[in-house]
Amino acid sequence: MNTTSHFQRALIFQGGGSLGAYEAGVYKATYELLSERDVKLGRKGKPIFHVVAGTSIGAMNAAVLVSYVKENKTWQGSADRLIEFWEYMATESIMDTIPSFNEWWNYWQYFNKDLASNESARRYYDTKQFMFRGVPNVFTPSTMLEDRRFLDPVNTQYLYSNEPLKKSLEKFAKFPIATSYQNNEPRLLLVSVDVQEGSTVVFDSYEKEDGTRKTEYGRYGPEYARGPNEEGGYEYVISHNDGIEVDFVLASGSVPVNYEYTKLQVEDTNGSNRIKSGIEKQKEELNNPTTKKVRYFWDGGIIANTPLREAVIEHRRYWASVRKSEVPPLRVFIVNVHPIKQDSLPADHDALVDRKNDLTYHDRTLFDERMALIITDHVNIANSLIQLAEDDNIKKSLVNNILERQAETRNFSTGKHLKYVDLIEHMVSVEQVIRIERKNDTHTISNKTFDFSRSTVRNLIGDGYRETLEQETNILQVWDSEHPR
Repeated sequence: MNTTSHFQRALIFQGGGSLGAYEAGVYKATYELLSERDVKLGRKGKPIFHVVAGTSIGAMNAAVLVSYVKENKTWQGSADRLIEFWEYMATESIMDTIPSFNEWWNYWQYFNKDLASNESARRYYDTKQFMFRGVPNVFTPSTMLEDRRFLDPVNTQYLYSNEPLKKSLEKFAKFPIATSYQNNEPRLLLVSVDVQEGSTVVFDSYEKEDGTRKTEYGRYGPEYARGPNEEGGYEYVISHNDGIEVDFVLASGSVPVNYEYTKLQVEDTNGSNRIKSGIEKQKEELNNPTTKKVRYFWDGGIIANTPLREAVIEHRRYWASVRKSEVPPLRVFIVNVHPIKQDSLPADHDALVDRKNDLTYHDRTLFDERMALIITDHVNIANSLIQLAEDDNIKKSLVNNILERQAETRNFSTGKHLKYVDLIEHMVSVEQVIRIERKNDTHTISNKTFDFSRSTVRNLIGDGYRETLEQETNILQVWDSEHPR
């Protein structure tokens, strides 16, 4: 039976633009709770989180956090560093500089009861300002692309530059970021999307089985082997042996339509070109099986705004393939910045768009969590039956004949058929998932992810901190329990 000394903690940061400030507040409260509790329980030196995974702005929070821990060899001060990052990105808005705005808005609200609150109006016009003028340390207006396809003047695309954000990241994180389990360093996982492949792409700060750091995705098979001694390989490989680069973080946050594609150099292992006649051509292909190509990436939130599934798959892959040992059970902490529930029914255009956005990007991993628990139960049942057969002196060969049969299930990564024994060995037990849900207030607006005003950023940090502490009992009960389920 797994004990509390064996489990690992995973922190999942969602994407959500300026709502990432809420995640900073959540992390500050979580760090304070867990670090103090670990000392009391004799777990001093245990990482606050073993895995930190993020998408979009969550990827940026994760990078700043893991970089700090690696460079300083301590978690102490990491929460303050993350909040400093957000204080740096926040900017003063025009609305904040107009002292009479609230009184003026309240005056008009007296005559028109349908008007929004003055706080909603402040946020609304703040985002208008930022969308037209940009945010100095986050993004700036870049290009206006006219419609040349349909000759429609209304169909105009406005692009922003994320160069300011790149500089902000480099100011608060040291790239490239390479960490290792041996050094007791947290694992950084960032999720992006290959636009043409249509699949998630995970950048990993830990090493692979061969000791290198790389991202592999696309189709898998023998035709994509990178060398004569390999049984198979992946279609696309991004080598980053020195660690995760800042461009990988930007790739995770390149919001479609608003930003240009992030371009990355990818090794394209084109299997069809490997079939050539002539001994010399065959040798040439074996020695040079890959071609460097530029591929294009978008925000990972399109497919995996809450990268729980990606974190679980990568957790299993590392322990099964690299460590070649039992996979530690996971206790997962998810920050959901897009509320799934809302008391009021949206009745105007802005409210309708806001609700649609929350439902599009909220945490949709509850099914994944339940499936992980079901799989864990099935594995426990199978192991119990195997032990029962052994206790009753049933021939081991009979049991092995069953375990070696081909299963219908395929490997998530390679697509290869598994055997029944593979369904038991190296499976990930997700013992518990804690979700911190950001509460939607009555002042919410549709473009809230663009609101980097100093007032809103500080409010979000405070809300995240306070709402996390409200769940203190639940959080500590899970971390302390021998059997959290």
